[in-house]
Amino acid sequence: MEAGARAYWRIYYNVPFAHPGRILYAFYPELKAVEDARPTHHDKYYDILLLGPSVLHRAWGQVEEDLREGLTRDGLHDVRIFNLAMPAHTSRDDWLKYQSLNDARFNLVIFYDGINETRANNVPPELFRKDYSHYSWYQVVNALANYRGAIFALPYTLHYLIIRLQQELWKDQYVSTHFPRKDWIKYGAETLSGESFKENLTAIIDLAKHRGDQLLLMTFAIYVPENYSPEAFMTHQLDYGFKNPNVGGGVPIEKWGSREHVVASVGIHNEVVRSLAANSGVLLLDQANQMGQNGRYFDDPCHLTAAGSQQFAQNILRVLEPLVKVSNSHVVGLIQ
Repeated sequence: MEAGARAYWRIYYNVPFAHPGRILYAFYPELKAVEDARPTHHDKYYDILLLGPSVLHRAWGQVEEDLREGLTRDGLHDVRIFNLAMPAHTSRDDWLKYQSLNDARFNLVIFYDGINETRANNVPPELFRKDYSHYSWYQVVNALANYRGAIFALPYTLHYLIIRLQQELWKDQYVSTHFPRKDWIKYGAETLSGESFKENLTAIIDLAKHRGDQLLLMTFAIYVPENYSPEAFMTHQLDYGFKNPNVGGGVPIEKWGSREHVVASVGIHNEVVRSLAANSGVLLLDQANQMGQNGRYFDDPCHLTAAGSQQFAQNILRVLEPLVKVSNSHVVGLIQ
């Protein structure tokens, strides 16, 4: 049974047969590249970790590329960017991924999130869970993350099967996978995700301090024109750029909920970022204010055009300029 459990996770989810404790590879395969590289504070590289949603993902924008090029122009060579940003992920995913990288250390960790979890609010209050387990996805990953480093695969495989059975039997108790349920959108008026977002981000801040990783928090930038409507969006009547071929026609704000609820919830999440940054002494970049309300920079409410990616990366580079100078001096000293 143990061999069968390991074979299942290996065949379908690429979890190493000999290392069942790496179960999170099944849900976050992007972790493997980091663990293979084994970044430390003492290697020759300037290692950057990106945590966030699709906005930072290389298939949805150019932020990673623009950031790397900008650092190189500023004289910081041997830069490695480990991009763990993924579509639909939230601060909960960011925390689970960062926590799982036990031995990895980074010169800089960049956190940028705050829109995807607005979808978590579109649920009756009695069904809301602070760990977002009213999503079928989070009910599974929250449970199996506890088996990280496990010696045997059978216990968590049985746990997984029980959860999947539960989800099949009570489908109406979970947030829908794609667009919010129409009969639940009204509940998005209350930003229950605010406290969850705060707890997840606080855990990331505490862990970064413990590991000695420099942390940069960023508020989340969105742009929703005053004349926005689903019809105007779908017929390209708005001033969005629509220049990113991977975004295609863009993503309507209704993907996350009603316009008013999403905008309000992102604002609450941004206030959490500002407050935690002020009280913890980590770096803060207020992208929400610096990006501005400009369709030239946005393909849709949150994804960036090429010009938007460049501006986004430039904002980061201005904050990092003192760190880059220190890092360059350190490298020169080592060479001398």
